[in-house]
Amino acid sequence: MPTDYTQQQTVGEQMRAEELSLRATVPPTQIPGYRIDNLLGQGAFGQVWVGTDLNTGRSVAVKFYLHRSGVNWSLLAREVKNLVTMSANRFIVQVLDVGWDAEPPYYVMEFLENGSLDDHIRQRGTIGVSRAVEIFTDIALGLNHSHGKGVLHCDLKPANVLLDQDLRPRLADFGQSRMSTEQTPSLGTLFYMAPEQADLNALPDARWDVYALGAILYCMLVGTPPHRTPQTVTSLDTASSLPERLSRYRETILKASSPRAHYRISGIDRSLTAIIDRCIAKNPSDRFGNVQQLIGALERRQASKLRQPLLMLGIVAPLILLGVTGFFAWRGIYIAEREATQQIREIAMERNKETANFAASAVESQIERLFRTLESEADRSEFADYFVSFRDAAGSDLLSSLATEEPPPESFSKLLALDQRTELEEYLQSRFEKILDETAKTSLDEDRFNSLFVTDRFGNMVASAFADSQETNKVGWNFAYRSYFSGQRQDSPVTVPRRNIGPTSVSHVSVPFMSTTTQRWKIAVCTPIFIDSDDDAVSVEGVMVLTINLGNFELISSEDGKRNRAEKGVNEDVLAVLVDGHEGRRNGTVLQHPMLHVLSQQLDNDGELIMHPYQLTDEQMYELQENGSFDYRDPFAKHPLGKQYDGEWIATMRQVDVSRRRNQSDSTERKYNTDLYVLVQERADAAVKPVSSLVRKLFREGWFALLSTISLILLLWFFVFRALRLPEQSSIGARIRSNTEPIGTAANEATIDITN
Repeated sequence: MPTDYTQQQTVGEQMRAEELSLRATVPPTQIPGYRIDNLLGQGAFGQVWVGTDLNTGRSVAVKFYLHRSGVNWSLLAREVKNLVTMSANRFIVQVLDVGWDAEPPYYVMEFLENGSLDDHIRQRGTIGVSRAVEIFTDIALGLNHSHGKGVLHCDLKPANVLLDQDLRPRLADFGQSRMSTEQTPSLGTLFYMAPEQADLNALPDARWDVYALGAILYCMLVGTPPHRTPQTVTSLDTASSLPERLSRYRETILKASSPRAHYRISGIDRSLTAIIDRCIAKNPSDRFGNVQQLIGALERRQASKLRQPLLMLGIVAPLILLGVTGFFAWRGIYIAEREATQQIREIAMERNKETANFAASAVESQIERLFRTLESEADRSEFADYFVSFRDAAGSDLLSSLATEEPPPESFSKLLALDQRTELEEYLQSRFEKILDETAKTSLDEDRFNSLFVTDRFGNMVASAFADSQETNKVGWNFAYRSYFSGQRQDSPVTVPRRNIGPTSVSHVSVPFMSTTTQRWKIAVCTPIFIDSDDDAVSVEGVMVLTINLGNFELISSEDGKRNRAEKGVNEDVLAVLVDGHEGRRNGTVLQHPMLHVLSQQLDNDGELIMHPYQLTDEQMYELQENGSFDYRDPFAKHPLGKQYDGEWIATMRQVDVSRRRNQSDSTERKYNTDLYVLVQERADAAVKPVSSLVRKLFREGWFALLSTISLILLLWFFVFRALRLPEQSSIGARIRSNTEPIGTAANEATIDITN
């Protein structure tokens, strides 16, 4: 059976294999003054090793070129020469030694252990605004130094920015660099290369590096360079040739909208976004003309940020001071206004109480005068003669027949046919006209009185006289249930037999009632009719009644009179109204008010008067009777025509008590409650109007002072801002000068041969 043997190597082949296997751990050659420690990486043309400078102990990176045939030695020599020229700047990687005659050739540069900025972004993600601006500024300073030496980098990207032990950036890989005087094109890296640079016929321009700088800052903040998307990468990768690839790249950038992702970065400011936008502008003329202009923009931004806290303090502090001062001033005015308003409201309340007392006393005096007038009329002998003559002629049977729920019709006819009744009525009419004439001579309204009539002892109206001819004559009607006949505090129920109700024995004021003809509220002043009998006994034979139109009581005297003011629709600040205080459903009914006169002029579609009772609530009545109210609401404000009575009123209420004799033989007059109330209401805002006016003046002066102070502050800060625009020493400018100084003696003292 045949046997397979392993192929044997010659001695030379074995030595060659051993050399290849050790190549990853053994440096290509030893360099005098340096110890080569370990392999850092390798590429198409050679290897990079980490070593140690035996003289200084510092770590270095040694790049060996193992394949001479593939290296453009002129470009390499130019790169190393440029690095040596710029090695004095701390933001550019320093070349320490060159060995072009060695086998293999090499050059030694400082070792930066933290790798590239591209590695940093890939491993840690985006960089914060403050840190990114620091790195960006250092790169710009290094690039500005390079441009100052006449060297354009032309391939600036995060992979060509190395980070030292303090994570400070150093520019590296000047393999695509061009002198500013050269006329040969240079291609950079996609998405960091300016669109006009992507042309095989383009001439080097400092604005290429400005674009790349902006793209690097954008990448640090966003995580990717501008315009780079999966779609654009796919489009570029499918290009069949380099010119087509470059053409697609230019078109992609020029047609795309301006990048905006950096606007959404937290903590970024408007000035920084403006710097980025200007750096990566599509049109070269829209960019900074050179790196020095870019650094100037950074200086202005930094100066503005340094001034900002001071400026904010200078602006905010006075405003805060003004705000605090204004707050305490407002608070002081508010407290003073509140206390003064409360005091004035209390004073107004006391004043209204006095007014209510005065108005109630005035009503009491008027009623008592009416008592005396009516009692005088009832006591006249002429009246007694006419009344007795009528009573005897009518007879008890006729009069008693009328005092039923359904009196016989013939009883009315007999009553009206009596001459004695006609004589009594004529006499009553003459006396009523006399009373009206006396009223016209006073300041009272001429239509104050409505009627004067007489009832017999059964409550039948037997004679009447009216001021208004439109009033319906109700002679023969029985009104025994009315309070003006019985003297009770309420009208009797209609179900009570009329003959069971006796006439009043004293003068009194009736319960208010509404006229069925005029629909105006009325009250009646009543007094008993006493007739002496043959046995010298005195009996009540009837009641004399004088009805009064409410709305005509003079509650508060004035120059024009209440009625005139009501007719003129004057929006009064102080009103006195009459309120019914009788228990039951009528409690709180407003009897006299300027709006009642207005409403009395309103007619419905059928020509009838439209009158509805307006009442105070039980809560309002209780509050007004007890202490008065600071926030009284007028019930007439609910009516469409009563909007002028809307709002809060300071109101007090006073009961009307009148004096009267208990009987004819009693010479002492005593007070009794009429269940009528005078309510005095004063507009709350009118009461505190002086305080409100003063407060408005204070606030007006305060606003004027505040605006004047703010204007003065703004004017002062206008001059401050202008002064702060003067040229100033910036920290970036200082760094520009300090970074041109040598870092150490190694770079200055090393003799580097770049002639090869």
